[in-house]
Amino acid sequence: MRVFLTKTYKLTLFVTLLVTLLTGMASFSLIQYLAEQRNQQQKLQLADQARSYAGVIEQELVSTAAAVYAIAGWLKLQQGSTHGFERYAAEIFPYYPHVTAMSLAPAGIVSAVYPASGGHNLLGHNIFSDPVQRHAAQSIIHSQQVQLTGPYQLVQGGTGIVARLPVNLNGKGEDAFWGFVNVTFHLQKMRSLAQLQQLPTRGIQYALLQQAPTDAELTLIAGNPLPASEYSINTVILADSANWILYLYPGNSWLNQNVLYRQASLAALFTALMALLSFLLMQALDRKRQLSLLVADKTRDLQTQLTRHRSFIVASNTASWEYDPSQRTLSCSPEYFVMLGLPKPERDITTDSVDILWQDLLHPADLAQAMLTFTQYLQRKDNTLYESTFRMRHQSGHWVWILSRGRCIQTDTAKTLMIGTHIDITERKEVELQLQLLARLFEQSSEGLVITNEQQQIVQVNQAFCQISGYKHDEVIGKDPRLLSSGRHDKNFYNAMWQAINSLGSWKGEIWNRRKDGSIYPEWLSISKIAGVEPGETYYVGLFSDISQYKEDEAQIRFLAEFDTLTALPNRVLLIDRTERAIAQSKNAQQSLVMLVIDIDRFKHINDSLGHQAGDELLVQLANRLKTHCREQDTLSRLNSDEFVMLRPDTDGTAAAILAEQLLQHILQPCLIQGHELVLSASVGIALYPHDGQNFNELYKHADIAMYQAKEHGRNTYCFFTPQMQKYHTRHLLLENALRRAVEREELQLVYQPQMSLHNQQLIGFEVLLRWHNPELGTISPAEFIPLAESSGLIVPIGDWVLSKALTQLAEWRAEGYNQITIAINLSPLQFRQTDLLAKLEQLLAQHQLPATTVELEITESAMMDDPAAAAHLITQFSDKGCKIAIDDFGTGYSSLGYLKRFSLSKLKIDQSFIRDLLTDADDKAIVSAIISMAKSLELTTIAEGVETLEQQQMLHQLGCDDIQGYFYSKPLNRKDATAFIRSHIF
Repeated sequence: MRVFLTKTYKLTLFVTLLVTLLTGMASFSLIQYLAEQRNQQQKLQLADQARSYAGVIEQELVSTAAAVYAIAGWLKLQQGSTHGFERYAAEIFPYYPHVTAMSLAPAGIVSAVYPASGGHNLLGHNIFSDPVQRHAAQSIIHSQQVQLTGPYQLVQGGTGIVARLPVNLNGKGEDAFWGFVNVTFHLQKMRSLAQLQQLPTRGIQYALLQQAPTDAELTLIAGNPLPASEYSINTVILADSANWILYLYPGNSWLNQNVLYRQASLAALFTALMALLSFLLMQALDRKRQLSLLVADKTRDLQTQLTRHRSFIVASNTASWEYDPSQRTLSCSPEYFVMLGLPKPERDITTDSVDILWQDLLHPADLAQAMLTFTQYLQRKDNTLYESTFRMRHQSGHWVWILSRGRCIQTDTAKTLMIGTHIDITERKEVELQLQLLARLFEQSSEGLVITNEQQQIVQVNQAFCQISGYKHDEVIGKDPRLLSSGRHDKNFYNAMWQAINSLGSWKGEIWNRRKDGSIYPEWLSISKIAGVEPGETYYVGLFSDISQYKEDEAQIRFLAEFDTLTALPNRVLLIDRTERAIAQSKNAQQSLVMLVIDIDRFKHINDSLGHQAGDELLVQLANRLKTHCREQDTLSRLNSDEFVMLRPDTDGTAAAILAEQLLQHILQPCLIQGHELVLSASVGIALYPHDGQNFNELYKHADIAMYQAKEHGRNTYCFFTPQMQKYHTRHLLLENALRRAVEREELQLVYQPQMSLHNQQLIGFEVLLRWHNPELGTISPAEFIPLAESSGLIVPIGDWVLSKALTQLAEWRAEGYNQITIAINLSPLQFRQTDLLAKLEQLLAQHQLPATTVELEITESAMMDDPAAAAHLITQFSDKGCKIAIDDFGTGYSSLGYLKRFSLSKLKIDQSFIRDLLTDADDKAIVSAIISMAKSLELTTIAEGVETLEQQQMLHQLGCDDIQGYFYSKPLNRKDATAFIRSHIF
């Protein structure tokens, strides 16, 4: 600085000397010229100072307007709610040191002020009723800019300016006036005015005036009234709608210097002028430096303010855009692209590029509506607010919800621009979606929902609650949930429930409640304790469902799991449970216990002849009969189709026998089923605890063995279990297991019993008989293993084996020339009912090239009577093929003789039980005679089996029997001996 001053001074001396030497004669003109230059310099200085001070004032006014717009923006986000204003104002207040107060005036009445201290006098102040501010407030209602009015004597004291912005909020489709946002500042606190007040000390006067927006009237804000002077400098200060004018003019001492210069001598004037000129030059340089420093400081302050406002914009996640309809270009702020993760383009986007941009970035579901909204707004050409919501694609691939708002404005050059903002509302949309989903879940839940407050008042219920309880929504809001109480739970129950809720935060369990109509129902209830929005606020959420159907289903499932659905008697599961408990009680009391297995004899015939419905009705009647013999501690159970089990504690063998007799007699009583009177019998097996078993399985197994023993003893009787029965049953199992492998081990063999004609004593053929010899068990009688094969189902594969072996042997005999020999093969009832029997026989006959007439199939009466119609059809098919059909053991069955004429039979085989006492028993003789006579009338051949004596042979010949077989001629022969027998009896 010292070097600068020295150089300046030397330059001034040099110029002064040069001017003095060169303009000696023109000194006066030079003096006059210098005077004029001085005056001009003063004006320039005043102009610089005016612009500098105006810039400072304008910065403070812009800052004030920024505060107003910031509060207005916050208010719009709040949708007009003043809640939280003090907190927001407290955050931004420190950034505006000259501001005295910030306030909100809905409908013109001040309702919120910050700071509260010193501003309480403003609360309730009606701006429209204020005689001073009323006119200015009314005139700016439709304005969209901040208006600076005043100066006023402020309500809170002092003189100040009020920056006021009318706020319009959207309501019912259009903007409506909401009220004012006010920011007040004292003139005394403005730094710029404080600086102006220092000017008079430097010989400069000032006047700060405000021009009313509606007319040209000027109002003095600060300084002295403006005198008429050619030296005054004015500068217009513009900040939003504010129109202030700053006037600067020199003081009296400056204006008198020209007189002093004219009166001074030329030398003194020249010396003084040069000195003064040097001084002024130095002063000008210094002031210029100061002004430069001041401008730099103000510029930095402005940049700081702009950066801060920029931070506010970034923090609010807002981007700005500007669309020029005439140029069809779009200019966007960097935030516009930042919120989409895109780089900002180097130049404005043209209309074609906008379309491509929207096509690429907008969600397909939102594109058409968003573009239509934008186009329609441009076509309206009005000053309404443009607003649109849509989704835009982020560079990372997810969708960002955008709230786009804008408005068309006119520039100073009458150009129309559309400016607006983009706000990222993704988080808000997600919250709204979550709230919508929760609300929908609440209403559409199939389970009842009820919410109560801490005072146990119902505050919300859903539709399921109303459907389950029968109460309407309005009938329960504000009521105590006790109105649902059924009265079935005592105070201790509810105390325990609430103790769990308060300690654990939740409770769940089964509870009985009452509907509006008074009906009581069970429900599964879950109660949770949740915190409210406000501190210390608590709510209780109840989630419940009507489990009446579940209870019914549970009972039904329990019934199905433990009871027979037809008779409602306990099933096997429940019987086992009760048996084990009864055994434990009997063991403790040292008492006996009896189990009776009751099986209905020949029940299958009822199902086959009358149908299963009739069989079911019969079982129900029998179950009701059996229940009449049960005591309270007894258990009657149905285990399968026709088998019942009765468990009777504290009963010995004698009492069990008496009970069995009573049961058998009661079962024998006729049952009326579908118009049929049916008489059935039963077989009863009895097992005693502890002698016959220590648990259910042992008792049931032994009682079941005894029941089968009763059947073998003729049915309609009972049997107690004995160890011998166990041995028999064990042998039965051994035989069944051995029989299953008898065919593959080649333990079975065929024997052949000759059949002779009584007319010519010639051999007509053989009956094929089956024999079984096991290496471990020895030779087993057919009377023992044939019934076993039939009951186990093994008779079918064994019968197929017999049929194949027999026809193979017959083919060998025919190959040897014995063409007159026939084979009689026995068919079991189960084998006879096989649908593929005829096909098997045809295949074997074709395989061995045998005529069907050489085969005779022997069928028992019972096999035909199981299903007479099906049997008649099958027999007809066999007969049509040429096979002969014989009825085996004729006369021992219970079928009607009327069925015989329906069957295509060839022969009746008289059972050996009638032949054994033919000579001594008149009844047997009469039966045999009747059978032979009937056969002749039906054109059937008769053959008697079991003929052992000549007398029996002669008697049968005398009665007219056609053929015989038995030991009188030969015992059953093996293949080799049978072949020898043929050779010896063929003539």
